[in-house]
Amino acid sequence: MIELAFLAIVAAFVGWLMRRKRQHRSTATTAGEPVGLPCMLKRPAQGSRWKAGRLLIDGAGPLAWEAAWGRRTTVLPAGLRQTGLRPPTPREAMAVNPRSAIVECESPEGQVLIAVMPEELDAATRALATG
Repeated sequence: MIELAFLAIVAAFVGWLMRRKRQHRSTATTAGEPVGLPCMLKRPAQGSRWKAGRLLIDGAGPLAWEAAWGRRTTVLPAGLRQTGLRPPTPREAMAVNPRSAIVECESPEGQVLIAVMPEELDAATRALATG
């Protein structure tokens, strides 16, 4: 019984931390500050795997993506524009969170897919529209 109470307290604390971080990202994006939105990226021309990372939004510079492992930062192609928005297919839902939304983008270098959670979707689409 003590273990269940401890797990409930830990779960509540983790939920509080996640909500706090999401709120901080939301206020930072509306204020125009640089922020990193957690997402997954897939470039079909470069491979068929979804890669975890952050979409780096900086009001002054171009959009960039930072890998979760290795911390490599890649500048996204110039002329990247959103062409669609859809839920993940059942096959994609095995690799990304099934609740996420997939933002389909086109660029001169080819198609780019970005999977973001619904809470971060507005900030991601605004960044793609202005970036």
